[in-house]
Amino acid sequence: MGKFKLVCFDLDDTLIREIHSVMLPCILNGKEKEQSLIQEQEDKGILNYKSADYLRAELLLGLEECKIAQSFLKIAKPLKNIKSVVKALHEQDIKCLVITVGPKQVAKVVCNIWGFDHYYGSDYEVVEGVFTGKILNYIGAEEKISCLQDFCKHNSIKPEECIAVGDGLTDIPVFGYCGKSIAINSPLKVRESSMHAVDTDDLKDILKYIVV
Repeated sequence: MGKFKLVCFDLDDTLIREIHSVMLPCILNGKEKEQSLIQEQEDKGILNYKSADYLRAELLLGLEECKIAQSFLKIAKPLKNIKSVVKALHEQDIKCLVITVGPKQVAKVVCNIWGFDHYYGSDYEVVEGVFTGKILNYIGAEEKISCLQDFCKHNSIKPEECIAVGDGLTDIPVFGYCGKSIAINSPLKVRESSMHAVDTDDLKDILKYIVV
């Protein structure tokens, strides 16, 4: 697998589809209808994605964090063979990282289930195991690069040794930072910003762009 030492994955619509990482805890907290109304406003351009996420965070008030791990696989719609891909990359001494705009509490569960090396996400406040409805630190497009740089610094990895895998506009800056980029199930603008593009429900299909 050549010179690469790290594959950085987006989460929403990259590893999981339809049910995004911030939607999942809203559903668990019985706020699916309210979340749908926020999504509708976002889709119409009334709200930008950041403002929408701050409103969604309020819907998490009172949710126990432990419920995410308990119910994740019952609600989330993951691509096939995520664990197999992580294992294949690890066998080639390539680390696997998740960086998401969504809650770090969901990213942590993803990391534990599928064996990723580390994760970054927006810091939704949790006090004594319960969400407060606030976001302490939001991870947007540019912050994704900062997260990647932090991981690379602590693991002696250069930008050209990184591969980015993602689907959305917030992944484009990361694509530009990394030595290789793979757009997965993405719109045209994102595909045009990547070196490779694939439409699939099986994550194994990205390996042909990593194996050399």
